[in-house]
Amino acid sequence: MDPMSRQGLERLTSVLAERLGPHCEGGDEGVCTCVDPLRRQVRRSITGIDAYLVSLEAGGRTVAGLRERALDLWRYLERIASARPERDAAGGGAGSLVPPSFQSDESTVLCCLTSETVRVGDALVCCFTGDMTLDSEPFAARVLGAALGRRPVVLAVDLAGVELFTSTGLNLLLDARRRALVEGVRLVLIAPSTRTRRVLELTETAELFPVHATVEDALRYCPPPAAHPVPR
Repeated sequence: MDPMSRQGLERLTSVLAERLGPHCEGGDEGVCTCVDPLRRQVRRSITGIDAYLVSLEAGGRTVAGLRERALDLWRYLERIASARPERDAAGGGAGSLVPPSFQSDESTVLCCLTSETVRVGDALVCCFTGDMTLDSEPFAARVLGAALGRRPVVLAVDLAGVELFTSTGLNLLLDARRRALVEGVRLVLIAPSTRTRRVLELTETAELFPVHATVEDALRYCPPPAAHPVPR
């Protein structure tokens, strides 16, 4: 039986909260701000497992590819929950928790978002699958930034596989669009998912992004825009 479940995650989260204390504090406008690296890792790991469970419950297409990574995160949290407290040199006090070794923070976001960048003619295509949320922002920003740095004629952002698209994803697209205009790259969207289209429509930003069904259609669209000077 798969050890991961919604009830199991709630129990594990409760144990971790008892051992570590609250793993985030309220910041501006209620946004959680993690207070140290270990708590940040725990929060990101819990978020990654939750993304897997949501996809599993919804019968999402990405669930098979997420399971092994989610299991890694689950085992990591279990090791923290059972890690021994370390006494200080003076022998007084409860001491701090000795965390198990783990990869860098950015590795946990791969559980909820994956990407592949391929060249098709004069276009670079960034295909995203999973969730574009706050936790996956650094990863997605690096992918888009690297693609723009190659200065293709067309940068096509394929969002057909994006199952959760938040304001973070919208801001990523707007930032990429601004840079693309400066560098003379035509940025287009390929077959955005229903949820992605809904966010674009609700925020009245849909008209800022040409949308095409395929990359080939995008390449026939029109020549790239003239580069704009970088504002001083």
